[in-house]
Amino acid sequence: MRGRFAACAVLLVLGVASCGGGRTTARPGTSYDQASSRVVRPSTARGGTLRLAVTDAPVSLDPGDIGLAYEADLARLYARSLVTYAPVPGAAGLRLVPDLAEGLGRPSDGGRTWTYRLRRGLTYEDGAPVRARDVKYAVARSGYTAELTGGPRDLREALTGTYWGPYLDRDLDHFTGVTTPDDRTVVFHLRRSDFDFDQLAASPQTAPVPPAKDTRLAYEKHPLSTGPYRFARHDVGTGFTLVRNPHWHDDPNRAALPDRIEVTERVAAADLDARLRAGSLDADLAGAGVQPETRTAILASPVARARADDPLTGLVRYAALSTGVGPFGDVHCRRAVQYAVDRSAIQRAYGGPAVAAPATNVLPPTVTGYRPADPYPRDLAQARRELQACGHPGGFTTGIAVRGDRSGDVAAAQALRRSLADVGIGAQVTTLSAFQWGSTAGSPAYVHRHGLGILIDAWAANRPTGEAFLRPLTGALAKVNNPNLMELRDPRVDRILTEGAGISDDRRRADTWAEADRAVMESAAFVPLFAEKTVLYRPDTLTGVYVHPAYGTYDYAALGLRPGPRTTASP
Repeated sequence: MRGRFAACAVLLVLGVASCGGGRTTARPGTSYDQASSRVVRPSTARGGTLRLAVTDAPVSLDPGDIGLAYEADLARLYARSLVTYAPVPGAAGLRLVPDLAEGLGRPSDGGRTWTYRLRRGLTYEDGAPVRARDVKYAVARSGYTAELTGGPRDLREALTGTYWGPYLDRDLDHFTGVTTPDDRTVVFHLRRSDFDFDQLAASPQTAPVPPAKDTRLAYEKHPLSTGPYRFARHDVGTGFTLVRNPHWHDDPNRAALPDRIEVTERVAAADLDARLRAGSLDADLAGAGVQPETRTAILASPVARARADDPLTGLVRYAALSTGVGPFGDVHCRRAVQYAVDRSAIQRAYGGPAVAAPATNVLPPTVTGYRPADPYPRDLAQARRELQACGHPGGFTTGIAVRGDRSGDVAAAQALRRSLADVGIGAQVTTLSAFQWGSTAGSPAYVHRHGLGILIDAWAANRPTGEAFLRPLTGALAKVNNPNLMELRDPRVDRILTEGAGISDDRRRADTWAEADRAVMESAAFVPLFAEKTVLYRPDTLTGVYVHPAYGTYDYAALGLRPGPRTTASP
């Protein structure tokens, strides 16, 4: 903890009110979890400095090298993509809207070609015009170079042709996956039909980069802005300052209310929580939620609770039943586990309802295609019948693997072990190194050799669609870093996902993702445990606050500051 916040942090953890006087009651109209569904304190007032902090540092601020949701949320302040998500809370926030482009993508050739037309008069922070070829170059550098590895490779995997990247092959015409017939037209050529392609066009990787300004890995020090803010300072690993971009215009998606945004990196978690509650910090940039001790204090105080939100993060924690480890090759043995799981006990072990919502689907509620269902309610009698059907009426033994550095996951694994014991299934919990997870739990050979029939992991999609969530979990097996921990080989699931991508109607396509969810659950190899939630704290300093469903945390492009003193007391 640092400076004057250290003493305050101790008081806050203990739930004792106040460092330095100020407001002691909640402002009218605020309530617990209000920002998850609507805007808290709407305002159009401009001015002030928005103060953000993060316990570590962003992996990269380069739009082409971004892999985390909060980084993509932040990047919208200085990097505009072809399309983006609607700037509203709730399910409507998953609707795609034009950003740099005049409209959404125009599909042709059965969904294998997508065309975008740039708005007129777009410029960078230095006044130079944005050209279609800059978007093509941005996609090439982000997906086809060995230097930028932080972001997903979804665009590269979707596009036709082969290319060595602009750092090895400077002739951009050799990159045929994207073509630019003129300075305002960008055309994407896909390997297969994909009527969810606008989701990929919303990636920060489509934010334009002029080739002459590309400094490779150093570009993150000062990405050239097309958004409402530009970099005034960036000390990598320490923090940065954003100020207004005078050349920003024609943008209905960003309120851009503060005059200045200050970000401090590598702040101790307890210190960050203390600053939030003291009102000397406006938001946790990572949206990771407050620490358990702070969470307890906030939820115990009616005033503090009214300033807290509890959104779903989009992450699902689950138990994968490895079909390559006996006896889980038999669907009835897998179903026995499904019926034996006590999700309420696992929720309590992980930290309670504020951080875990029991899950009964593969898909979380934050993606298109989610349809609530509960095919395996806890039923110990049915679990025993399934054991009888798979030839193990007295139960069997197996191993549960979990990352040892995640105390919540270890507690959840122990709760799972106890619930399985109720039907005679014995399970030994094995903690594995998080650093080596990809070469242990992510290696089918290692899993088979050590009899790890149950693997506890977590998963979130790169974009909020059912296909994006399901395809990696059910795709081809890899020798290491294998995302298909179930080792599921189900042609039906593959067929549904492929057919769904070729459906142009949004509702029918979402229904197809729901069908794929049901097919995976019918395999009984995926045991959903809970959808992760996190407690965020919004100080009384903020206006325009809401959780954006595409990012699982506050929409940083919408935040404003209320007039008045910047330091308020914690209740």
